[in-house]
This record gives sequence, C-alpha cells and structure tokens, in this order.
Amino acid sequence: MDNIEERDDIVTLVDEETGEELEFALVDGFDYKDKSYAVLITLTEKEEDAEMVILEEIETEGSDELMLQSLDEAVEDEIYDYYDQLCDESLDNED
Repeated sequence: MDNIEERDDIVTLVDEETGEELEFALVDGFDYKDKSYAVLITLTEKEEDAEMVILEEIETEGSDELMLQSLDEAVEDEIYDYYDQLCDESLDNED
C-alpha cells in the first residue's frame, strides 16, 4: 500500500517498503463494483515513456489521508478492461 500526497493533479506515491517517491498525474477516477479507482500517468521526461497505472482507493479510518493500493492480480485485467470500455464509450458519446 502506498501513501498519497496530492497537489492539484500531481500525486506523489511513497512505496512503504523502499521509501522511494514517484510522481504521477492524476488523470481520472471511476467506480466499479462498489470500489473506487484512481487512474494515474507516470510523469517522465519523454511523453512517449509515460505509463498508465490504475490503483484502488482505500479509505482509512480516523485519517483524512487517501491510500492507494495496487490491484489484486486476480482482478487487474478486469479493471483495466472496464476502464478501456469506459473510455471507448466516452469517445463514442463525443461523436
């Protein structure tokens, strides 16, 4: 699980095991099967090197801090497929 610090649309994730900090752009969010997810894009020097990551939002009791958790491997493909479907539907509605 990673701690999240949010400044507008820039998110810094801190890996609890290594302490490494990585910056992402928060570009979208969605709900699926009673859970909330955040869509992040890695901030890189070269735009073509950017990668999309979807993480589950976890509410912590007694804290205002938002936690993000990597997706369970058992549902990872399902979540990414659902988000792709949402994006396709959004593009279809724009036409």
